[in-house]
Amino acid sequence: MKLLSLAVALASAAFAAEPLTLVENGKSTYSICLSSEASPSERRGAAELQKFLLEMSGAQLPIVTDAGKVKGNLILVGRGKLTDRMKLGIDYTKLGDEGFALKTSGRRLVIAGGRLRGTMYGVYTFLDRLGCRWFTSQVSRIPKTPTIRVPALDESQTPAFEYREPFFTEAFEKDWAARNRINGASMKLDDSTGGKVTYYPFVHSFNQMIPPEKYFSSHPEWFSLIDGARRSERSQLCLTNKEMLQESIKNVLEWIQQHPEARIISVSQNDWTGWCECDNCRRVEEEEGGVHSGPLLRFVNAVAEEIGKKYPDKLIDTLAYWYTEDPPAKVRPRPNVRIRLCPIGVCESHPYEKCPRSAYFMRNLRNWSKITNQLYIWHYNTNFAHYLLPFPDFDELAADIPMYKRHGVVGLFLEGAYPPEGGGENGELRSYVMARQLWDTRTDVDKEVNEFLEAVYGKAAKPMRAYYDLMHQQVRFAPEGRGRHLYIFMHPRASYLSREFLDRAAELFRQADAAAGNEVIRRRVRQARISIDYARLMQDREYEVRGDVFAPSDLDGLKSRFAALWSLIRSYGFTSIRESANLKQDEEGFYALMKPYKISTIQNSNWTVHIAPDLNGRVVRMIDKRTGRDALYRVDPGERTYPNASGLALSLYPDHHTRQAYDIAWTVSDATSPDRLVLKGTTTQGLTLERTIGFTVDGKLLHTETVVTNAGDKPVATAIQTTCRLGAADAEDAMASYRRLDGTAGRKVMIEPEREPVGSENYIGPQRLDGAWRATSRHAGCAWIARFPKDITNRSYANWNLRDDMSINFGVWSDAKTLKPGETLRQEFDYGVEAQGN
Repeated sequence: MKLLSLAVALASAAFAAEPLTLVENGKSTYSICLSSEASPSERRGAAELQKFLLEMSGAQLPIVTDAGKVKGNLILVGRGKLTDRMKLGIDYTKLGDEGFALKTSGRRLVIAGGRLRGTMYGVYTFLDRLGCRWFTSQVSRIPKTPTIRVPALDESQTPAFEYREPFFTEAFEKDWAARNRINGASMKLDDSTGGKVTYYPFVHSFNQMIPPEKYFSSHPEWFSLIDGARRSERSQLCLTNKEMLQESIKNVLEWIQQHPEARIISVSQNDWTGWCECDNCRRVEEEEGGVHSGPLLRFVNAVAEEIGKKYPDKLIDTLAYWYTEDPPAKVRPRPNVRIRLCPIGVCESHPYEKCPRSAYFMRNLRNWSKITNQLYIWHYNTNFAHYLLPFPDFDELAADIPMYKRHGVVGLFLEGAYPPEGGGENGELRSYVMARQLWDTRTDVDKEVNEFLEAVYGKAAKPMRAYYDLMHQQVRFAPEGRGRHLYIFMHPRASYLSREFLDRAAELFRQADAAAGNEVIRRRVRQARISIDYARLMQDREYEVRGDVFAPSDLDGLKSRFAALWSLIRSYGFTSIRESANLKQDEEGFYALMKPYKISTIQNSNWTVHIAPDLNGRVVRMIDKRTGRDALYRVDPGERTYPNASGLALSLYPDHHTRQAYDIAWTVSDATSPDRLVLKGTTTQGLTLERTIGFTVDGKLLHTETVVTNAGDKPVATAIQTTCRLGAADAEDAMASYRRLDGTAGRKVMIEPEREPVGSENYIGPQRLDGAWRATSRHAGCAWIARFPKDITNRSYANWNLRDDMSINFGVWSDAKTLKPGETLRQEFDYGVEAQGN
């Protein structure tokens, strides 16, 4: 109650002298007056004003219209006959659909703006001035005061952004969304709230626009040419094909006819790579500065040009995302094209302008802003691999939403956790703070956080605020914090989730639990604590080699803790803890994989190597006896297929492009010796494998050799892939070097200024390697070495992520062949680490 009284006092103090007294001692002489032509949202605004003034003061103001003679003191809601007669000087054209004016004239208060949503937003802004807050769909703050006075008013507002969508499930509820003045496509807004910004489709629409199952058999040339062949699986479109363009225009016109409510039509790339490599598409890329966005924007502009002729009010939306994030050199978006720029690789813990890891995005933002004044942003603000993990990004949000405005951005989609029942970490707090900023970028985020915590957690607000600060101290730059980086696919072993942090956080949650004044507050505290318990559980999944067993330290205890946590999560109604999966799938995966695995060990004077036959014959540890270091990446226990992940492994595929590998059942052969392991494998396709893991003659490298035989009676298409994930925890200066078959040398610096610290190289055709690949790092003090026979290696590749998990992958492929019965396919691969300079 003290908090509410303080809020009213502060709100009243903000008003100037000579106020209008709307309510005095619980009674009012005012009526709320609507135009006889009021829109649905204006009628809602009047009803909401009546509702909350009654809740505040006990006075119920009648709602009337200007259809007849209206006398007495009035709150005029929306433009009408009376407001026009008053000659208030409101420029409704400048206010647009969502702006409004707040004015007093004599004994009248006017709240009027755009009929679509502006007047309604004016009502909510006025109530906000009186101290009303709608923190969540269940928690609000409506001050209690028998007397309500307002000052002389003469102001107008328009939103900071035309499109405002905090994409958390917790933000979808209709009343909360309307009251917090957001208008996103996913909100459950309807005609009574003035609708919303409506898309069709929402994103990643190429396959919906030109479905492969409908068109590929008759028009393979409409789809991407990849590695010399037109492909329908995980492909994009051939964006320079004129016939495909005409079919796209026809289909988009049909979309508009079928979905007339949609103002924005998405013509955007599928959510994977697979751009077209045909000569025409390559030529356009070169003309546009060597970037993939060139063919895309030319194609989208061509669609938009035709759509604009028939539907000038519609917008065509596309993405600057992933491989199209760099802007083109020449082509410019048409006026009816919206670009959604997607900073998917930035550091989310620091303001983008201050973090070197986000410099690449700031370059792209500046360059896109130079060529369009209609830029949208697709911002990311959750951990999509682990919705529950702490995600301290409020400093970043506080700085970057205003930064977007300064760079001319006009719309923001802020993607968070969106399972049907919600549950993403701090989803309600983040949605509320973002909504406030999206309307007014001058919002004091720290103040808003405090108000939210006080309302939602009551007496437990102080330790909850201490936890909020502790969380952000893990990522703030020194001297305020530890300076850790934060990304949207990090796993629980991330450096900012130290055991020290988790221990301190657990203590703060114990304090909050004890301070909670009732069971409702206590349950909210316990929901917030799930983040810490989840992080600790995932960290404790880590497997270690103990004798001849690969397992966590306390498997039975781990299973018991897992069951208890999953039960708690379900008690809150949550159905998912990561993107594209449900809780049941993760539960089944946990129990299927969380068991001990038999280990086979080989060694020589340099190496101790542990292999888990039941984990796809994977080399899980490769310990350098000289240094004690593992030459392989220690995979994070939060990775989805853990412990069946990373290391050095072999897979069989039908070809070089299919993503689904053949299942292989492995057994240990009797031919095994202390320094040599022989595995026998079989597949349901009739293939047999013999895989030998040993050492090179000089003992410096691990040597693997695999022979695949078609033991069946039918031909089987197959290709062998061996991949190795290098342990590169300290390799911030990593560089790859190699020699191609034509004798030319190559090198690749993996972290470059104003570039993401992720990337890939494919060594195919004229880029094929001459049997060796090497990555070096002076900082790590070592070199990683891969060797392979060039005559039986069809292609190889490297990819690296020195952002989220600090790892480098290198892999090789055999030829892709259809093996006749009795035919064989072979592959060899050597791997090791040596001290830098050797």
